[in-house]
Amino acid sequence: MGSCGNAALSGKPVFIDNAPGDVRWDGLREATDMFQIGSCWSFPILSVQLEIRGTFAITSLEGRAPDAFQTRLLETASWLAGITLRNEEREERLLQWSTAVENSSEGMMITDARGNILDVNSAFCVITGYTAQETPGCTPRILRSGRHDESFYQAMWTELKQTGRWQGEIWNRRKDGEVYLEWLSISQIANDAGEIQNYVAVFTDISSIKESERQLFHLAHHDPLTRLPNRLLLNARLEHLIDQARRNIHSIALMFLDLDRFKNINDSLGHALGDQLLIEVAQRLNGRIRQQDTLARLGGDEFVVILDQPGGTSEIANLAQVLIDALDQPFSLGGEEAFITTSIGISLYPDDATEQETLLRNADIAMYRAKEEGRHRYTFYTPSMTRHVQERHTLENQLRRALEREEFELFYQPQVEANSGCIVGTEALLRWRHPQRGLISPEQFIPILEETGLIEDVGRWVLEHACIQTVTWQQTGLPGIRMAVNLSRGQISSTCLGQQLPQILQHTRMDPTRLELEITEHNIMQRPDTAVDILHGLRELGVMLAIDGFGTGYSSLAKLKQLPVNCLKINRSLVRDISVDSEDEAICRAVVALGHSLNIKVIAEGVENESQAGFLRTIGCDELQGFLFSRPLSAKDFTQLLQAPKAEKTD
Repeated sequence: MGSCGNAALSGKPVFIDNAPGDVRWDGLREATDMFQIGSCWSFPILSVQLEIRGTFAITSLEGRAPDAFQTRLLETASWLAGITLRNEEREERLLQWSTAVENSSEGMMITDARGNILDVNSAFCVITGYTAQETPGCTPRILRSGRHDESFYQAMWTELKQTGRWQGEIWNRRKDGEVYLEWLSISQIANDAGEIQNYVAVFTDISSIKESERQLFHLAHHDPLTRLPNRLLLNARLEHLIDQARRNIHSIALMFLDLDRFKNINDSLGHALGDQLLIEVAQRLNGRIRQQDTLARLGGDEFVVILDQPGGTSEIANLAQVLIDALDQPFSLGGEEAFITTSIGISLYPDDATEQETLLRNADIAMYRAKEEGRHRYTFYTPSMTRHVQERHTLENQLRRALEREEFELFYQPQVEANSGCIVGTEALLRWRHPQRGLISPEQFIPILEETGLIEDVGRWVLEHACIQTVTWQQTGLPGIRMAVNLSRGQISSTCLGQQLPQILQHTRMDPTRLELEITEHNIMQRPDTAVDILHGLRELGVMLAIDGFGTGYSSLAKLKQLPVNCLKINRSLVRDISVDSEDEAICRAVVALGHSLNIKVIAEGVENESQAGFLRTIGCDELQGFLFSRPLSAKDFTQLLQAPKAEKTD
């Protein structure tokens, strides 16, 4: 290794005064012979970190030790070589730092102790719009946005002087005037005496990050369809308003809105148009509330309005009616007119509840009461409603099991020929024989079936059992009469009916001409164009069709002519007062005349006395139905009625 190798290895000076005879030169004998090296004296060269970077050596032809001058020369030369290498290393590191700073994506700026800009990097220029030639001599004030007051900057400098650092979000302004948000870090640079020499600022434009955060927040707190606040934001706002109301002692009103029979719109028009309807509903409602109020969508067809300091109950009621009226005008969806109404429940803080969850639940309860009372209205919450809802919830749970437990039963009310009184048909009416409560009125459970969607399964059961009963009567030799079955709105709009009905007719061996399907005038006029197609499809199966409750809707003659119906049923509300109400009498006359002019049979329901029956006969009504002839009867009792002489044999 020689003297140089050993000096590099040990980090200490190595003086060899007899190179040819020293074992440390054994591997270098050729060199000693060739260059006649008698002695060699080596000094290590050290870096800034005192790491060995090389050696400096002097050789002599003579074999001897160095004198004092030569030793000093070696030491000085190695020291100078070390300085040279250290300077090169520093320059290389400075170049690396300079390159890193220049290519950094973060803006950087260095100022003197007075805040005058000395230098900036390329990212500074890209972010701010200023060139490197424009900034020297300027101060960072050229970037001020005007969004922060002097107290903000005073607090910044106070912290900077106390800790030597400051960092945080700050609004600055680009050269073109655009204001942007940045994350800024400022550090002091002091000399060995502790005197401030420079300030270094490093910053990042976080405008896009903040915009992404804002968008994410908006997505998390708003309904993507209607752009309204969602449940999460609603709860936060409601909690905040309740805290304010508690401190300032004022009131809040909460309105819970649910669109009436929205499922039927979705089923008949499709979800795309259903979504469009929700968007337009949101726009109409939002245009009717005050700026300080909040409209939110909870999901589905449920909306909530928070009224902050709404005034008295009369003002709240007025706004509720305004919202109801806003939806009364038809909606244009896919080239068709669609109609929708809403039911509103209202609860008040602090009268009805002091917690947001209870306030919302009470408004929901009041909304359901509005639906039970006929829909298309508003209702204020009362404590008795909670008990009613609990009972209704229990009834709903029991109703879900009623079909499989065979608790449903069909009753039959006869339809008689007006002049002869002979039974020519019957209407199948659904009853629920509750194991504890006995026979439950349809008014109590039919709305629940419709709201829960159970009506489709129950409707199929009614159709099937009504057909079975009709065939049974025929097979036992009883008069072959017509069986009328009501179709719900859900059944009409469902695509399943067109598949189920042929299966039921085939399975039960029912003569389709003996089956009359009743559809309410209201359901038909919800979507008259679609109704025409649906009714024609049913009529092609051979069944009879009747418009139920005729005279209370808005059927146009043009649409009526297109409907393949066999029968018009005069609504019981018109029949009830025909002896005392001239308008009802005139409507009944008009319905009979209209039906006959179109070759359509007319039947009046709700006939309870002979006076009503007599009038209906005189105006030419074809058939009658009501308590005057019989209440709805069980299958057994109706069988006995058919065996009576008045039952007309039509087969």
